[in-house]
Amino acid sequence: MAPGTAINLRHLRAFVAVAHEQSFTRAAETLFLSQSALTITVRQLETHLGVTLFHRTTRHVGLTADGEAFLPAAERIVADFEAAIGNVRHLAAQRRGRVAIAVVPSVATRLMPPIVAAFHGANPDIRLILRDDNGRGVQRQLLDHEVDFAVTNVWKPHPELEFTPLTRDRFGLVCRHDDPLAQAEGPLQWSAIDPERLFVMASDTGIYTALHESPGFTERFPAPAGEVLAMVTLLEMLRAGLGITVLPELARPIDSDTELVFRRPVNPVAYRRLGLMRRRQKPLGPGARRAWDFIRARVPREISAPARAVKDTEID
Repeated sequence: MAPGTAINLRHLRAFVAVAHEQSFTRAAETLFLSQSALTITVRQLETHLGVTLFHRTTRHVGLTADGEAFLPAAERIVADFEAAIGNVRHLAAQRRGRVAIAVVPSVATRLMPPIVAAFHGANPDIRLILRDDNGRGVQRQLLDHEVDFAVTNVWKPHPELEFTPLTRDRFGLVCRHDDPLAQAEGPLQWSAIDPERLFVMASDTGIYTALHESPGFTERFPAPAGEVLAMVTLLEMLRAGLGITVLPELARPIDSDTELVFRRPVNPVAYRRLGLMRRRQKPLGPGARRAWDFIRARVPREISAPARAVKDTEID
């Protein structure tokens, strides 16, 4: 750190996270940083303070005496700052009659539009703002106090976030209409899916997490053909005949897309859980509470597909 450069909140957050996790790797995941960026930040802080804050070995990261003495003050500063920012944003949003909701893309495009329209009709004094992002980004928005709550699935459990189950969304195979799996008669078995042809959503996404938590998925598909971050890219790869994928019902291609087919494998039937997520111990404001309760009342317990002219003979 250059002489005269002040310590900022980024340095304190990095120090506190490593102290709590006792691991640079886990702390980097908590802060949504690369491990190298976190290491540089901590070293900058140590250089500025003129002390060593951590004992580092290949297996353990622990606080030095100076680190233990500094930790309570750093924790207090970070907590006070985040509380102050959260309160200001909350009050400003309430004055404007706005409720910000983070949502994963498939929920934003398929589930939320009719709910938002109905909510605005019943609550014209409150404006809902949807901020779509992948699973990792949704959790970051919550932790950074950018939104009131989220509609998502759990990307990774976090001690500051709580998840309220809302509905479940069945996984299905997506492939070209002329693929042998699209043409096959009878129920589609997971065993019929070739791992060497399977592309999946990237690990930053909630779909990836939910799929890998499905019973037996990792054992059946230990090494898929590849991962793709953007849904539009994944579907274009399928249209080009490069492979197949597995997506939840809400993320399936639209009905007018005649090039791709969505089929539901059985044995087992796989689902992702969607729900409402919020920061622990932070009460929702009146507008956010009305939106939270409205969404809970309007979302069905299970996502079901509308009738469509697609070959789909699976039996639950």
